[in-house]
Amino acid sequence: MSSQCIQVRGVRVHNLKAIDLDLPRGRLIVFCGVSGSGKTSLALDTLYAEGQRRYIESFSAHTRQFLERLEKPDADRIDGLPPALAVTRKSTTRSNRATIASATETADYLRLLYAKIGRVVCRGCGQLVQRQTPQSAAEQLVALPAGTRYLLTFARRVFPGEDLSTVAAELQADGFVRVIAGGKLLHLAEAALPTAAAGATQDESAVAPPVNSTAPYPTVSAFTPGADAESVLLVVTDRLTAGSVTLMRLRDSLEIAFAKGAGSCYAWVLTQGEPSAAPDLWQIDGRLWQRLAFHAALRCEDCERDYPTPEPRLYDYNSPLGACPQCEGFGDTVDVDMDLVVPDKTKSLREGAVAPWNSPAYAHEREELLALADDFGVPVDVPFQQLGEESLRIVQEGLPARNFGGLRGFFAWLERHTYKVHVRAFLARWRSYRTCPACGGKRLRDDALATRVGGKDIAEFCRLSITEARDFVRSLPLTDAERSVARTILDQVHARLRYLGDVGLGYLPLDRTIRTLSGGEAQRVAMTATLGSNLVNMLYVLDEPSVGLHPCDVDRLTDAVVRLRDRGNTVVVTEHETGIIRRADQVIEFGPGAGERGGQVVFQGTAQQLLLPQASLTGEYLSGRRGVSNPERRRPTNRGTIQLTGARGNNLKNLTVNFPLGVLCLVTGVSGAGKSTLVQETLYGALCGRKRWEVAAPYPFDDVFGDGQIDDVMLVDQSPIGRSPRSNPVTYIKAFDPIREVFAGTIEARTHNYSASHFSFNVEGGRCEACGGDGCVEIDMQFLPDVYVKCSQCQGTRYRKQILQVTYRGRNIAEVLQMTVREAFSFFRGQRKVQAKLKQLIDVGLDYLRLGQPATTLSSGEAQRLKLAAFMSAATRNRTLFLLDEPTTGLHFADVVRLLDCFDTLLAVGHSLIVVEHNLQLMKAADWLIDLGPGAADAGGEIVVQGSPETVAQCERSVTGRYLRQELER
Repeated sequence: MSSQCIQVRGVRVHNLKAIDLDLPRGRLIVFCGVSGSGKTSLALDTLYAEGQRRYIESFSAHTRQFLERLEKPDADRIDGLPPALAVTRKSTTRSNRATIASATETADYLRLLYAKIGRVVCRGCGQLVQRQTPQSAAEQLVALPAGTRYLLTFARRVFPGEDLSTVAAELQADGFVRVIAGGKLLHLAEAALPTAAAGATQDESAVAPPVNSTAPYPTVSAFTPGADAESVLLVVTDRLTAGSVTLMRLRDSLEIAFAKGAGSCYAWVLTQGEPSAAPDLWQIDGRLWQRLAFHAALRCEDCERDYPTPEPRLYDYNSPLGACPQCEGFGDTVDVDMDLVVPDKTKSLREGAVAPWNSPAYAHEREELLALADDFGVPVDVPFQQLGEESLRIVQEGLPARNFGGLRGFFAWLERHTYKVHVRAFLARWRSYRTCPACGGKRLRDDALATRVGGKDIAEFCRLSITEARDFVRSLPLTDAERSVARTILDQVHARLRYLGDVGLGYLPLDRTIRTLSGGEAQRVAMTATLGSNLVNMLYVLDEPSVGLHPCDVDRLTDAVVRLRDRGNTVVVTEHETGIIRRADQVIEFGPGAGERGGQVVFQGTAQQLLLPQASLTGEYLSGRRGVSNPERRRPTNRGTIQLTGARGNNLKNLTVNFPLGVLCLVTGVSGAGKSTLVQETLYGALCGRKRWEVAAPYPFDDVFGDGQIDDVMLVDQSPIGRSPRSNPVTYIKAFDPIREVFAGTIEARTHNYSASHFSFNVEGGRCEACGGDGCVEIDMQFLPDVYVKCSQCQGTRYRKQILQVTYRGRNIAEVLQMTVREAFSFFRGQRKVQAKLKQLIDVGLDYLRLGQPATTLSSGEAQRLKLAAFMSAATRNRTLFLLDEPTTGLHFADVVRLLDCFDTLLAVGHSLIVVEHNLQLMKAADWLIDLGPGAADAGGEIVVQGSPETVAQCERSVTGRYLRQELER
């Protein structure tokens, strides 16, 4: 039994209540249940953590010091556990350096591929640049026509002031008897080296004239004696005739030439017949010789250009070896943008056309310009766009004679003072990103782009879409030797590209930055490195992999997860998505409630058994016996609209959209259709601009109308809440401030002159100084996991004893933090400020949380609702427009119903909601849908259909409508 199952006994991690489970190996197992019921505690914090801990324990004590040390999960025993990998929902990186290729590890394999089988093509002349060895050079010389005479030489550099007779003596001592100097072949024992040579060059590799040139052929006059410049002497190692020389002698002579010439040697072939037919001709002793250059290094002889040895770092834009020196591997440069500096070119200089000089701190710059304008003929009362070249030059370059630096001097001064935060922020307002002129956005230095595989450099490869890249890899024209070297590398690249294509991302280019992806696209990319591998007999733990995915994308993802199981792996998924639950081999539901009311296994069986009546809460929703019913009457959409015109950011195609107010309006569509671009990146910025609030510049649009119908606008996005152990529910929703004020208002606190800050465990004065307000003391155990011991002075309460003696209604501040939200709401009866804040937590279904529960212990669904509660408590004004990005993230079906109740409350008091969402329950309850698509990226960016859910469901062109139609019919 143990070999076929993962046996878990007595698990007490977080809220789990000593649960016992047998998980069959080689199966797809889904953990479900309401948010906070304990799914992630078992999947990630127990199974994965124990698998990783056992792996790390296999290393030596010295090695374990440098690895992440995981605490042993609180369990009696865990048997039959295979090696574990986890795919969690990490926050999307905001770095411009992170791309799809780097995030999926495809870039690592591509760099290795180019280093191993790449061919260097000269960036100047386009010729193939190859390394030569004595063996390859001999093969080329053996192929010469029989009877062809040739010389083998190497270059001996003569440094300034070096004695020529000494040089000759050294060469003779080494066994060399002939040199080429002054255009002649000289015998060292019979003739002295010349003291001058006409037309000499410093390097023997001077470029020859074109073959059809009428100019005389150059003379090999490579030796130039003198004290001022370094010179080169060509030393003859052997004189040979093709067809009569043995291969052994030829190789020996070439090895000597390569060794003495620091990896370079030259063969001089005596021409026969028409000389113009041969390239690179030179004169020696009045006869024409063709030069053949052989280099152990990568060197283009025609362009006199050396290329570095291919290695993976050379193709890495994060490495100084490969990054473009101008943009440092970003592909973009940051510079002052005149469109930002002069946003309204119809204004005159006197009216403040130069925006940075309108700030009170820098208004003196404009005054200086106005003062000197008359003296130099600069018109200050005409539109900026009508200024002449000389006037623009004065504004931009300044006038040193009048101590006026102009815009260039002004921004140079700001650059020198960027150590000040406010100056750095001010300067950033007038700068923008532009494609690097040196690399053209390819991020790499020119030498790295010389290497090609299949005719493409690595930047060109990464600019291919995933589908194109997959086809390109399949059809690479490789030799047998190259294929044997690259087989494993190509398998890994192909596996990742295949996975990306299978989950519907084939339209994305590999060099697309992660921060520009939609949530669903980023989620699927993040799973590629793990799910695209070919490992077997592993335990894969996936934490809500369907987050941010449209129902059609979920189907593709589920197929990939099933293939992972079919390779012999055990796959454990924490999930709320219907499509994944239905295809599971076994479903385990946790509950019955959340937090301390959960932590038990309430169901274990097949997906079919889950659907039986009264089997489980999840089964009731899956079967349709419970859920969101079709509203009898939807809210009317005649309460006003906000119109956004000309939206064209990213893939949006010049959209004009009307958002109805006072209703639940959903923006839907497949992942990558343009939903977040429309709502977060365009509409929010446009409305904030109308309100004169400073936010990041929105994506391009023409205008926005109807903003006067709202008093405030709030964006609730997917950014994570604080994950510090000091952060807790009451601090996040700002309820701790009024609670501390209540304690500070007691008679005992006023007697001791305690302020509200004394009741904070983050501030000196009230907190326990022994543990710094943590409640525990960390003990470093070197190569073992750190041990946390309850503070001996405060006994885990975080406060000084004097502070704990202050009570309100018989409870001190530490005891209040141990209350649940529901208990605290009753306890603080009469305290309206406190109850108003706590009411928001109750409304979003978080009444079971303890006030002081660390944010690190919250589930993703709890964290999402906590963030929503914080925004709801901050909406003090009427007519607030809420823009929400997938608020159902991490929520169970029952939690979504509770969320809809919150939405109904907000709408009832006059607020408006625009929600980007994929959840079918929410679509079903919406008053108005705006469906974008029909596809993703370039295939999207259009309004497919808009109207009531019933209208969208009838649209054959809408992918969303197809799934919504099935939901409405349930």
